[in-house]
Amino acid sequence: MTAVRRARRARARALVVPMLMSGPMWLVIGEGALGWYDPVRHLGRYGTATLTVVAVLLLAAAADTRPGERWLARVFLRARAHRLHQRHALAPVAQVLLRHGVPPQQLELLVGPCQQVDVTALGRRTVVVSKGLVDALWSGQRRPQQAAALIAHEVGVMRSGLTRHDPAMMVLLAPWKIWITWIAIMWGIASTFLSHRVMVACLVINAGVGIWLGVTEDPAMYVSTVVMVVVLATWWAIRSWDRARAQVGDQYLLQHDLAGVYADLLTATFTDDHTRDRAVRLRHPQQQHQPSAFTAGPPGAQDLLSTTGR
Repeated sequence: MTAVRRARRARARALVVPMLMSGPMWLVIGEGALGWYDPVRHLGRYGTATLTVVAVLLLAAAADTRPGERWLARVFLRARAHRLHQRHALAPVAQVLLRHGVPPQQLELLVGPCQQVDVTALGRRTVVVSKGLVDALWSGQRRPQQAAALIAHEVGVMRSGLTRHDPAMMVLLAPWKIWITWIAIMWGIASTFLSHRVMVACLVINAGVGIWLGVTEDPAMYVSTVVMVVVLATWWAIRSWDRARAQVGDQYLLQHDLAGVYADLLTATFTDDHTRDRAVRLRHPQQQHQPSAFTAGPPGAQDLLSTTGR
């Protein structure tokens, strides 16, 4: 199975649960916002909620077009066309991309307000470069080769088709994002008064109470436990999607001879084991499928390594 297929399967897992949850949530939001006052009498009580869902579906279809993609980048990512000094800072990056076979003229490059060094691909041709990356180029903290590697990584993900329908998905999953943001805010407020262990214990107790009430009182009491499971499943699916997405982008960098620069950038920014393994795979792709030198040694050495490795 290719990396693109694995990434598409991981993306499907990352979207299934939010899509299942955001369907009823659109009904709830629509009913809460408009359903108590329903001017369209012949559509019944849920008429305005139905109209809300239809309007969202139309917006999602419009977001999948080229103008909609640009509009969504402006609204959701707050991206704007680059100014004169930003275009001047990005000009050497475009030259590096051209030398490595990544034509920047086929991209629509926008600048977002994020102060971190970041690049995000959206839709079929939109790449959003953070203001932090442009400022780092302007001040000399980042070299054009490093910025080109960051952009090429996202271009590889985009040209594999993994971001093609992201604008529509962003519109459809908006209720889920709102709900997750609300949970994150409440968690942040609670964490200022309670320790991490106490909050985890509260979640475990809440799940146990939900199961006990569901068994003894009413099956509807399972809801709290189901919500916790859904959130954890979404977190796991998104992590799987991120890793599969990174693998697709890394393969594109290897094809265009920018993997070494990207590996240096990773090791200078992150220190976790996963990132270090990823940097080694980028620097030495020919050794990924070769057996380890230790496995070819005598049985005594293998036993010693297996013992000391525990």
